[in-house]
Amino acid sequence: MNRAPRFPKFGAGDQRARIEGIAAAAGLDLAAFAARSFAITGSNGKGSTAAMLQSILEQAGRRTGLFTSPHMLDLNERIRIGGADISDTDIDAHWRRIEALADAWLASRRDQQLGAFEFLFLVAASAFAEAGCDALVWEAGIGGRHDVTRFARAHLAALVSLDLEHAALLGDTLEHIACDKADIAPDGGTLLLGESVAPFLDLIAAHVAPRGVRVELARVLDNPPLLGAHQASNAGLAAALARAGAHAREAEVRAGLAATRWPGRLETIGRDPLIVIDVGHTPRAVEAALAGFRTLVPRGGLLVCGASHDKSAADMIGPLARAFDNIIATRAWHKGARVAEIAALARAANPGAQVKTAGDVAAAHAHALGDTRGEAIYVAGGHFLAAEFKAVHQSRDPAELVFF
Repeated sequence: MNRAPRFPKFGAGDQRARIEGIAAAAGLDLAAFAARSFAITGSNGKGSTAAMLQSILEQAGRRTGLFTSPHMLDLNERIRIGGADISDTDIDAHWRRIEALADAWLASRRDQQLGAFEFLFLVAASAFAEAGCDALVWEAGIGGRHDVTRFARAHLAALVSLDLEHAALLGDTLEHIACDKADIAPDGGTLLLGESVAPFLDLIAAHVAPRGVRVELARVLDNPPLLGAHQASNAGLAAALARAGAHAREAEVRAGLAATRWPGRLETIGRDPLIVIDVGHTPRAVEAALAGFRTLVPRGGLLVCGASHDKSAADMIGPLARAFDNIIATRAWHKGARVAEIAALARAANPGAQVKTAGDVAAAHAHALGDTRGEAIYVAGGHFLAAEFKAVHQSRDPAELVFF
């Protein structure tokens, strides 16, 4: 399904009142979700961790609901039940139901405004309740303290990683961001930390201690199912959550990890030539994914790169360009930075590289397949670039994709 909620990106007013009020109108007991919910937050890797956890839980015999964001091609990807995207028919039914109930609840409350992500959380909750899901995995949107997924009150939560992002909302230091994201854990809950968050263990433990939250470091798990050394920490978090919350056995953990598939994260979308896309949109995510790509292709390759206009393009394009001598700079339809800017950054980072330009992703796709000379193609620089390249590769029009 390709459509966006008609609600604004962010809500306004008393969030607790509107979420619990609309949920009650829908007959949803959010408090009852707590014992069967898992919450995942972090700057990078939370989607991969959530996907691995969902797969393990399915192997452990749980009927699982998975709520993630953003999507790659279709909004249905954000709500998965039993390992499959929700159908157009089902999401439409829950969409219309929650929309009508929200309108009725908001009608007499002019000081309240429901946000788009809040709306989708309620749609997912409605779908999971109707489907009888007995394990729920919630990926946070931004942060933790004010993120709507905290209303699932997941007794088990994970903080995957930290990076400087959304500073206006979360704070302008890693310490501030760590404390905001740690608040995804409810009073009396348990918060597991990924390997890269270890330096902030004492800070986080002191921050959540007044609420009775227990903090633990999850061990890294060797041989993760997804490419990239960073996935070893994500896999360790997923396994620890599944053991603690569903008593998953080691055979179920291994089978679940082996069965995990997660689009856009070092995803191979072509074999002849090899085409790999990655949605990383922070400097650390870009560098980690590039290292993962180099485990597949130790040297060479053609880079297709771009960045969103609201991201720090220089911090992403520099490391990418220095790793390739054959580069195509392009611009995504959705929020893409100017091609000339991307090309200039690539040339500055790697003066010896051959840098070509393509006005849009469709042109970049055509140039890449024409210029590759058998080399692997690596597409990196943000979510929209990766999603649009995949859409073009599937003969879809990137302009018809809907993001919000």
